[in-house]
Amino acid sequence: MANQFRAIWLIFSLIIVAILSPFLTSSEGSDSANIIQYEIEILNTEEHDAEAFTQGFLYHQGKLYESTGRYGQSTLREVNLEGEVLRSVNLSSDVFGEGLTVHNSTLVQLTWKSGVAYIWDLETFSIIGNFSYQDEGWGICSDGTNFVMSNGSSDLTIRNPEDFSVIHTVSVTYNDSPLPELNELECVGDLVYANVWHWESIFIINMTTGNVVGTIDASSLYPKPSPGVLNGLAYDSQNNTFWITGKNWPIMHHVSFHQILENNSTVGTEDDVENSENFGFKLPSTVEEYTLILFSGFFALLTYMLWGNGFFSLTKSRGVHNPPADTMYHGEQE
Repeated sequence: MANQFRAIWLIFSLIIVAILSPFLTSSEGSDSANIIQYEIEILNTEEHDAEAFTQGFLYHQGKLYESTGRYGQSTLREVNLEGEVLRSVNLSSDVFGEGLTVHNSTLVQLTWKSGVAYIWDLETFSIIGNFSYQDEGWGICSDGTNFVMSNGSSDLTIRNPEDFSVIHTVSVTYNDSPLPELNELECVGDLVYANVWHWESIFIINMTTGNVVGTIDASSLYPKPSPGVLNGLAYDSQNNTFWITGKNWPIMHHVSFHQILENNSTVGTEDDVENSENFGFKLPSTVEEYTLILFSGFFALLTYMLWGNGFFSLTKSRGVHNPPADTMYHGEQE
């Protein structure tokens, strides 16, 4: 009888631990558990200069501004929404144009290895100053207060817009690992949307934690055959849409992003996705969750063994006999 009771209690304890373990683990979980996937809706497609080796892309007051690269071919451009180049200024042949952003009434354009960022007057397209920096220049955006800059690593530097000094650095991780070769950037509120060199996806980065919180599969946007990699994100805050292109692409796309569930159905709000992810029972998926289950099971077994010894010692000391076997079995069947 005692052995049967022990076995029942042990099985019951393990079942309870398995059921409760997802609720006892950290609500944050791993990066992968919190990464939301998005799909792209193409609103329209326009022409883009196939000679433009796009390094920076920017939407501002109904126009697109573009920085192109390569030595001897780097430019700063103003482009309308039909893809027509309205203005273009050549950079010196010894510099390689990179990321581009707007700040107040100026445009700030990075260079790859020259360690200089040009400050352009937005109206006249004339250079009115420059910033200097260490390392390489890849992508840049403005969050309205500071600049966010990439250098080809997994780090993003937050920079003072007055003197370009580094305020602090954010290390970006994707599925708990560093995400290197961060390239063209677009600041959207507290998030940064990033192209990554040779990736067909766009990554959404939480700038507080550095974690990738969303991914967008952009492979459907590529021209066929593809002339170059994805590299051009321009956010239209008025319409909450993006303009996207790539290096030497003959087209650019006006798009919107929509969150998708695991069953591939599209949802409209972030709350819907969060609710769907947190609803119902889920199996353990991390080392921490399995560790908790094993530890809890061991603790439950140890507790039962101690409790069981005490139980049988009490029955013996009082001279109490267990109920007849047929009575116990009859109760369990009910």
